[in-house]
Order: sequence, then C-alpha cells, then structure tokens
Amino acid sequence: MTMTKNSSVRMLSHLSCVGLLLVLLTIPGQMAAIAAGVDSDVSSRLPLLMPDDFTELHSVWWRVEQAVPDQANPLLEGTMPWDSGGVMAHGTVLHDPRDDRWKAWIVCTPAEERSVVGSRNHKHRRLCYFESADGVSWLRPKLPFHGFGAHKETNILMGGSEGGQYAVQYASVLVDTRDTEWPYEMFVFPQTYQEDTSKQMELVRYRSVDGKRWEQVGQVSGPFDTDVCYVYREPDGSYVAYYRLRYKNPKLEATIPSYVPSYSSGGRTIYRATSIDGNHFSEGEVVLTRDERDHTDTQYLELVPLRVPGGMLGLISVFHPISQTLDLRLAASRDGRHWWMPDRRPCLANAPLGDYGGGMIWQCKNLLVDGQRVFVYYAASEGLHKPINDTRAKRLVNVGHYEKVIASVFSGFCTCPFNTALCRASWRLDRLYALAPAAGGPTIGVATTTARDLSGRKLLVNFTARPAKKGGPAGMDEGYLQVELLDDQDRPIPGFTRKDCPLLTGDGDSRGVCVRWNDVDRAPTAAVKARFYLKRAFLYGFEFVDGDKDESRPESKQAHRLQPVEKG
Repeated sequence: MTMTKNSSVRMLSHLSCVGLLLVLLTIPGQMAAIAAGVDSDVSSRLPLLMPDDFTELHSVWWRVEQAVPDQANPLLEGTMPWDSGGVMAHGTVLHDPRDDRWKAWIVCTPAEERSVVGSRNHKHRRLCYFESADGVSWLRPKLPFHGFGAHKETNILMGGSEGGQYAVQYASVLVDTRDTEWPYEMFVFPQTYQEDTSKQMELVRYRSVDGKRWEQVGQVSGPFDTDVCYVYREPDGSYVAYYRLRYKNPKLEATIPSYVPSYSSGGRTIYRATSIDGNHFSEGEVVLTRDERDHTDTQYLELVPLRVPGGMLGLISVFHPISQTLDLRLAASRDGRHWWMPDRRPCLANAPLGDYGGGMIWQCKNLLVDGQRVFVYYAASEGLHKPINDTRAKRLVNVGHYEKVIASVFSGFCTCPFNTALCRASWRLDRLYALAPAAGGPTIGVATTTARDLSGRKLLVNFTARPAKKGGPAGMDEGYLQVELLDDQDRPIPGFTRKDCPLLTGDGDSRGVCVRWNDVDRAPTAAVKARFYLKRAFLYGFEFVDGDKDESRPESKQAHRLQPVEKG
C-alpha cells in the first residue's frame, strides 16, 4: 500500500481504541507531533484500551493483529558495493515536513561472500542517506562526502575509515521545523575497533542544516554502555532514550540454555533514561526484561514508541538465542515507563529462513502514521544472527541426538553477515489489538469496566464480530456484542440490562457504533459501569461521550497527514 499526499483520516474524535484518537495531532497540511512523551492528563486515558480499564475479566483475553507486510517489499535492496551486504536499518526513517520528502538515515554494509569466524560486518557499518517521494521507491543521492572505490560520490554520510575500523549505527534523527538555523539533530554511536577486535562506544550528538552535512556538537554523557539506543524528544523539549543493556537476574538467568554461553552473563533488557538538555542523561531504569511468562531464551533489544491519547504504543524487538532470530512484539504503556504486552507472541513474525525476515527483523526508530494505517520500517535479514551449527567452532556441544558428532556453536562475538533489505509492514490504526473471548465458539466472554460517571452519556464501541458458521442453521453462532449498565452495587439497571440491548453484529467497519438499550442511547443517572458480553466478537475500543455529541463518523472534509516530528 503506497502512502500518498491525499491520504485522509477518519476523524474519530470520540472513539476509544488502540492507537486511535490522533485527532489531537492532526494538523492540516503539516506534520503532527508524535513523540515518546507522557500524557499526564488522566482524562485522556480512555482511548488506549488496557487491563486497567476493567475490574472484571471472565473468559476473555487479548487478540493481537498481525502486521501486513507491504506488497512492494523489499522496498530497498543492497545493490551498490557499499550496501550489497545489507541495508540494515539501525537508524531513522521519517517524512520530512520541511520539503515533503521521505528520508532515511540507515546503516549499510558491503557484501561478505565467505562467512568467517568473527564476521567483519560490524567493522564496515556506514551510515547512508536515502530519499523517497512516496515512502516506497527509494533513491541514493550522490553526495561528495565519502567515496567508495571507483565511486567518488555516494550516499555515505559517516563511517568506513581506512581499514574499516570505524563504524556507526543507531542514528536517531530529529527534525524541528521551528529551528531555522539547525533544524536537524542526530544522536549516533560511532564505534572504533582496535586490533584486538574490542570496540569503544560513545553516543555522539550532531546537528545539520539539511540532514546531509553533519557537524558534531558534543559527546553525550549517560548510561549507554551499549550499541542499541534510540533517542526521542518530548513535547516539552526534553529527551528520552530507550536502550539495551544486559541485566542479570539470578532467578531467571539460571535457565538460559548452556549452548548459548555468550548470553549467560545476563539477558538483554530495555532501559529508559531522560535528559533536559540532550547532553546529560539520567541513570537508566529497567522498563522491559524477561519474566516468568516469557520463554527462557527471550531477550529484549529495542523499544520504539508511538504516543497516542491515553498513553503510548510500542513495538519491542525480541531476540531468541536458541533460534538466533529476532521478531517484533506489541506493547502499551500509560507513562512510557511501565509496559504491558497483550500477547507474548510476535505481531510481526519471521518468514522462512532464506527469505527477507527469515532471520531477523530490525525496526527503524519511528512508527509512522499515515491516513488510517500505522507503519513500521524494518531491515529484514535472510539469515540468522549467529550460526547455530558450524564444525569450525572450537566448542563442541550436544544440540540434538542426530547432531552429537558434528554439531558445534559459535561462541563469543561471531555473528553472521547481516544480509538485509529495507521493508515495511502496517496495521489499521484503530485495529492493533482487541479484547476477545478466550475460548471462542459459542462460549461468551465477559468484561466489566471500572467505575466512572456515566450519567447522560452515550457509549461508542469499535468492534468486529465473526460471521455465522457455514454448515449449520441460518445464523448459527453468529458473533455479537451486548452491553448492560450497572449501578454502584454492580447490579444491572432495569431497562439497561443485557436483554434490553439488541445484538450488535458487525463486519470489519463497525467503528463508532452507538450502543442502544431498546430505543434509548443515553446512560441513566445511576450508571457507573458497563459490562460487555462477547460472543465470537473482538472489542478494539470503547468510550462514553457526552450525550449531545454526534456519534457519526464522517470522513474529514479536508485531508490530513499524520507524520512524526520531534517537537510539537
């Protein structure tokens, strides 16, 4: 699906749903401000559907929608000598409000035809610049900064000094249209590799007049003893960083498999740090680490947030040492510090090995909203992070009955070449995850909301329901939603009970539907809770709105673009 300038967004200013109600961010003809900040207004919590919206959940659980890979994938493959080994993300893709161009600052590597013990991949990572008119077809501008072999002009911005001992990655690019002198800012990790293959890392800050010519303005102080970090600017001008470190949890780490020894020192864990000025960051705090609900080899690398009314959505990069793969998982948060995952399965899963995404999915810095869809750009690798079985390794281990004789595992810093291409996938903006019956079929799930003043208000729901079963009588087990209203003693209110609510059946467009009890659509004075009954139905969101507001959802009269910038 190609994003166009004429994309329009349905103005769902009242409907509670996942990632919905971005109307606060819609600015005609401009970019909307989407940052990683915290919304302190408790009244804006409704749009983000989370467990704390409910006091009772009976036979229900959370359904996470799978991302839809773009039909144009791969969008960008490595075809030049400096990127033929991979266009591997570790950077930023955004839509620039200054010139209406899509731009990417991402890492590229040359090809390695022979996989050696200790891939040279890390030492040849160059930060490259790409542009696009539509976010799908990408160009390599010829720039005068760095040549490569016979190519005097390339799209290389940084990295790749003589001998390949200087590399860069994880470029966080921010755009501020109000800064006419230096509108572009970047935080990036340059890495210097010594003869003993060790590396020195520091987070460095740059500024630019055009996003191409960069000038260093300082070295950042903070807890970033890592090479995985994305930095965002809050609406108030401060900064927040989500980064990865190893975290030693004796209770959990004891179960890490013995044949992945390089991970036994601690599982990859996501931290968060903040800064007022962008130069000095606070001590980090753990925001995501493996717990008892995760598989024993689960490790977290990246967290990419998207601010929505009521909190934040996030995509988590999850690494699996046993299979040496990386996939994406969905999360949500009220404050950017405490994250909850509706499901522990991926929302963007790996393809078969050898296809793009068959090994690793490295996401770029931003989640991009355009029209009615939210997009993630990612580098999709054809292969694994490290070889699982390779007889050249010195450390022989038993990884299976028929592999005893020849099986071995690369230990230490011995990654495969990351042969990647730039891809993207998307979700419907208001349909990322839902509350669903846990058993399915005719078994009904029940969810009761927390108490709130509902007097005189209308209830709007965003849901979908399954069709009737094909082989049975007409209408057999057709999905539906019903709602009853409760008083402060949790008693159904006469006239607003379940039997008074006509069955709500719906197809894929049941958004902003007003619930009625017989012919009444406003809650009585005594109402403080709503109880949902779900049969083969998925509740993506709900909201009680003032009774005098129109619950209809017409298309906006003027097209709007929703794109991320770093300041509101």
